[in-house]
Amino acid sequence: MNSIVDHLEDLDRSLAGAGRDAFDRDEIPGLADAEIAALLEASGRIQKRIEALQVEASVQVLERSAPMRDDKITAKYGWDRPVDLVRALTRTETRDANRVVKAARLTSRIRGMSSGEFVPARYPELRAAMLSGAIGTAGLLAAIEPLEQSRDRMFDEDRLEADRQLADLALGVIRDHEGRAVDSGPQPAPEDLRILSCVLVAYLDPDGAEPSDSAGARARSLTIGRERDGSVPIRGNLLPEVAGQLQLLQDSILNPRVDGPDDPTAGVRFEDSADDVVTPGGYVLTSAEIDRRTRTQKLHDAFAMIVNAAARSGEFSDLGGAAPTLVVTVRAEDYASGAGWATILNTGDRIPSRVAAQTGCAGGIQRVMFDENGRIAALGTSARIFNALQRRAITLRDGGCVIPGCTVPASWCEIHHVTEYADGGPTHTDNGVLLCWWHHRNLHLSEWRIRMNRGVPEIRGPAWWDSKQRWHPAGAPRPRIRERAG
Repeated sequence: MNSIVDHLEDLDRSLAGAGRDAFDRDEIPGLADAEIAALLEASGRIQKRIEALQVEASVQVLERSAPMRDDKITAKYGWDRPVDLVRALTRTETRDANRVVKAARLTSRIRGMSSGEFVPARYPELRAAMLSGAIGTAGLLAAIEPLEQSRDRMFDEDRLEADRQLADLALGVIRDHEGRAVDSGPQPAPEDLRILSCVLVAYLDPDGAEPSDSAGARARSLTIGRERDGSVPIRGNLLPEVAGQLQLLQDSILNPRVDGPDDPTAGVRFEDSADDVVTPGGYVLTSAEIDRRTRTQKLHDAFAMIVNAAARSGEFSDLGGAAPTLVVTVRAEDYASGAGWATILNTGDRIPSRVAAQTGCAGGIQRVMFDENGRIAALGTSARIFNALQRRAITLRDGGCVIPGCTVPASWCEIHHVTEYADGGPTHTDNGVLLCWWHHRNLHLSEWRIRMNRGVPEIRGPAWWDSKQRWHPAGAPRPRIRERAG
């Protein structure tokens, strides 16, 4: 009789032949919608059955890699941990192998010492549902993980009852009030199993949230690493309410719409509509041609805006007798030329001098002059930072970041000196415009140009935005008043 391995080898050859024929004939692009749906459904069923076999085989890897065994299967194949062996043999990523091994631990059975018979698994009904092909690794973990978080505060009979209800949902079984199967329904997605599992946990372990909250409070952390290759790593664990507030603030920057939220994956973007957007130069504009930042890069930039807005809010305690102020040192000749490097005083990290100039725009600057021996020769301050009244006036005029299409609102923007302060530009409303953190930091790298025309900012964009390279008024659009016909 053929073993399961022989059956799988036959299945592999059959699937390889079917796939090769389909790809050689370009069959899949010509399938009807119903056939595409059937293809995905059938492949999903096969994938779940394969995952069940992988989990059951991984149970044996765990058992045969027990610490007391001399003939560990992991050592035999040249690995130290079961997950490494599973990853190597299945040719998957460590994350996927970890999920398979975790599922194996949750569905493993122990042999009785006297009889040699298997003792039922901790979740026998869900294990049976997985072996039947109803759910795969994702569905099994979605159903069990919430229960496992409360395992020490849950009676065995309650756990087994939750196991039965979750298995019924996984199999699409509908029971009457007496527990008899009376109908069948569609099989759920992993998310549906997780929702039911969470509901059962809330019912069976109503005080479970309190220990979880205490554990979260103990685990809260935030670490800022050391600069490496131009960036500084940040790691930690945020409490749920802190993470939620941060996400709301980021969403307020990344999705600045008054008529409802945008697609949460879109990030800071350039407005478009159902119709093509045509620029003043007649160019059809798409967001991809303007903002090529990744989602994570946009989240970083939103975080930078939040930090800068907090720094200038004036609501933080004094530090060393003054408001928290980022101090950046730079040589005078480097600052004047825009070349060279500056140093952040409290961390020692180096940044380009042009970034130091941007920092000065946002937070002011203090001049410290040294003589040739390094002795402090003069100490002074300058009025480089725009005050609250000036910022309010510029906000009313510009409305937000002045780069056309950028949707970052004024409250998150910085004020940029159009004529650089180092070049004699005054800290005056006629020389300041609103720019978001990203455009402020990278304006010099882009083809956007800004000038002031009698106190009104004007923008000249790249050739694809306006092929004639004209100057256009920037800022908030203003209504045009038409005279009535006499």
